[in-house]
Amino acid sequence: MTIDQLEHFYALSQCKNYTLAANQLYISQPALSKSIQALEKELHLDLVHRNTRTVTLTAEGIAFADTCRTLLHTLRHGINNAKSASGTLNGRVVFGLPSDHYDAAAIRLLSLLNKKQPGIRADLKFFPPNGLLRALDNDTVDFIFSCDWPRSENLAFLRVCESTNCAVLPKDHRLAERDEISFTELKNENFLAISYMVSGREHDLIIELAREAGLSPNLNYEANSFPELLMMVAAKRGVTVLADEHKALQTDAVVFVPLKDAPRKEENLIWKKSDNPCISAVAELAAKQTV
Repeated sequence: MTIDQLEHFYALSQCKNYTLAANQLYISQPALSKSIQALEKELHLDLVHRNTRTVTLTAEGIAFADTCRTLLHTLRHGINNAKSASGTLNGRVVFGLPSDHYDAAAIRLLSLLNKKQPGIRADLKFFPPNGLLRALDNDTVDFIFSCDWPRSENLAFLRVCESTNCAVLPKDHRLAERDEISFTELKNENFLAISYMVSGREHDLIIELAREAGLSPNLNYEANSFPELLMMVAAKRGVTVLADEHKALQTDAVVFVPLKDAPRKEENLIWKKSDNPCISAVAELAAKQTV
């Protein structure tokens, strides 16, 4: 049994999908399947049900996944402590990043980490916004960048950035040349939204803004990705509201116009409280960066 096999099975247990788990591990799906089968053969146990379309764990698999989480967490912590004892901080931390947009705050921190603590290796894993806190709870990652707030007392957080919420309009829209607009000026528009499964917070934003303005928005489409949403705006099927961090996906066919009556979107760096020196070092760098 190898550490890679433990990591492979634990990733599968969390993703419940071979393709997603393989992508997170940066290996091929056949390689992941072969690794799981070899692990089952060595343990003489069936860890995964194979008679359904979705990945489900057997009772033995559920129990072993919990053991894998404990073993991997203990191993990572022990390696980091051993390396730091040499006087030079070395180790590994895993960042959970949102898969729905380019995260400038994350890139700034990673660049600073490379410069100030080159002995700490930063691995990246990407999740839908709704899955970031779960990844932290499951010890899949050490840090996350998320618009959510910590859900337990053993989590620490630091606000790392704020972004402006904008109306996203076709380039020839009557309001496209404005420096900023009010949400009430969009009251007669057809609204497009991102699916709640992709980003619950941004799905609800239009509804919240409309409620505050005393309006009932005509919400007539939900997109399954942000590029799809911007394509629908470009095709003049309606307008939407997004944080300006999504400008990285902007095309010449749409414009982002700040909403003067919308709250700013806040993003937090969240991590589990720990005596791991690498985690403490990253948290200290993040705090200095936001001063």
